[in-house]
Amino acid sequence: MTQIMQGLAAAPGIGIGALHLYRPGLAAPIAPTADEAAIDPQEEWQTFLTAHAHVDAELEELEANPNSFVGEIFAAHRAILQDRTLLDWVQAAIYEEHLSAAAATHKVISNLADLFRSFEDEYFAGRAIDILDLGQRLLTQLGEALSRPQLTQLPPQTILVAEDLTLSDLAQLPVDHVVGIALAYSTPTAHSAILARSQGIPLVCALGPSLLHLLPGQNAVVDGNEGHFLVNIDAAVMERYSSEQQEYLAAGVLALTHAHKPAYTRDGVHVPILANANSPQEVSQSRSMGADGIGLLRTEYLFQGRAIPPSYDEQRATYAEFITQVNRQLTVRALDAGGDKPVSYIVHHREDNPFLGRRGIRLLLAEPELLRVQYCALQAAAHAAQDPAQNPAQAPVEVRFMLPMISTAEEILSVRSILNATPPHANFDCDTTESDDLPHLKLGIMIEVPSAALIAASLAPLVDFFSIGTNDLAQYVLASDRTNSIVANLADPLHPAVLHLIYQTCIAAQAAGKPVSLCGEIAGDPLATPLLLGLGVNELSVPLFAVPIIKETVRDLDMAHCRQLATAALACSSAAAVRALLATI
Repeated sequence: MTQIMQGLAAAPGIGIGALHLYRPGLAAPIAPTADEAAIDPQEEWQTFLTAHAHVDAELEELEANPNSFVGEIFAAHRAILQDRTLLDWVQAAIYEEHLSAAAATHKVISNLADLFRSFEDEYFAGRAIDILDLGQRLLTQLGEALSRPQLTQLPPQTILVAEDLTLSDLAQLPVDHVVGIALAYSTPTAHSAILARSQGIPLVCALGPSLLHLLPGQNAVVDGNEGHFLVNIDAAVMERYSSEQQEYLAAGVLALTHAHKPAYTRDGVHVPILANANSPQEVSQSRSMGADGIGLLRTEYLFQGRAIPPSYDEQRATYAEFITQVNRQLTVRALDAGGDKPVSYIVHHREDNPFLGRRGIRLLLAEPELLRVQYCALQAAAHAAQDPAQNPAQAPVEVRFMLPMISTAEEILSVRSILNATPPHANFDCDTTESDDLPHLKLGIMIEVPSAALIAASLAPLVDFFSIGTNDLAQYVLASDRTNSIVANLADPLHPAVLHLIYQTCIAAQAAGKPVSLCGEIAGDPLATPLLLGLGVNELSVPLFAVPIIKETVRDLDMAHCRQLATAALACSSAAAVRALLATI
């Protein structure tokens, strides 16, 4: 009889194959030498420091990965590596317990991983896997054989089942052989899910520890659309999923063939479908996927993994290149760092709740030179790339600069004051006035804090556009940490409370004649497309892989029906009721 396990849908698609159980761990415990006198603590400590330096250099190089999400993870690994607790514990194990460098490393890594697993906070408990990953790197440098299974030789049609996956695990996956991933823990917003989506691998997470007791080799199905994982599948169920898989793949191929055409609803409303980008590669791929531009360029990758911030000239050259690579629009989000995403050249104070701390615009107002340099570099790039005298063949591209985590009108006014002031030490020009000859750099804000949505009517006259970030908005509205697998399912962007704020934002923007984009993960869900348009969203910025299918979805819609659907959804009392409503259309 078919066994169905319910988890959280994390990457769309249907994967059918044979179950492969992945149970990584550290190498077997390293026994202390029988003759303690044979251990030279100073020599062993130097051996460890040499291995430590090699791993640090390795991580520094990996931290510069052009994919900002990948770079952030390796930056976190490097921060753990450099933490005094790790160094002090290894030194004590060598000098006080007379352990070899390898044995001391193994003991300390194991103890640290156990310590993190014991934390009640799910976020910190989840960091145990990062510590084990780091330990493997150290032990490799120390010449110890690893017990960690290798994933490079997985057979075709593999359904990979694991507790969780580290970045090192994901880096070695043969993506053409892995047709689905099922995780006992993790969340849809975890790095494993983000990378799976970018590679087109269906993924379901938060399935629970019983997942790890399944027998390898069984036929299994990963339903990344509904969040189901199935084993012991009977013939009728397997036939149904095989049919769904073929329909899903065929729809994707059809959508891709039409992706370069604009998306108009059946009643003639044009809906720009833009792409979210985390790296230069995704920017350069946006045209081939049919994106009408980049609706959210996360710039953290430019600022992390370095000793000083990127210069004005470096940023200007980078943005100028991006402008030549996109269709119609480039929206650059200002550096969104601080709190849970630190950068090394800014002093960050410890915060008990970094998601509510000094991050986003709050950090930029405290470090105004970062803000001003980034804005002026983007403005110069926009002028140079689109000045007819310099680039007569360049098609017009609307360039936008977007401020993260705005919660008050005063923050917008403070930003404008900073941008309009010319500090005496500036070694670059920054003309913030509009010109008839050169394009105006549009300034907009992210609506991701409930207060911003509630006062959207007051904010709209101060900016050129809104972009709704439903990932954080849902998290803040529903008081649910989206990185915490225990409560992540509560942070549903289709909850009526979130929908009311989206609607209120769109009404305020419409009254002020300002466009509204939506760039959260829900924008890439075809089920939600008619609802979002009915609420008043003008543009959708979606994960790159979702551009073709969302364009195809728009073409089947009628705006009058979308508005009726939105009215019905706003009257619902729960996210489940909204999803049930959407499933009927």
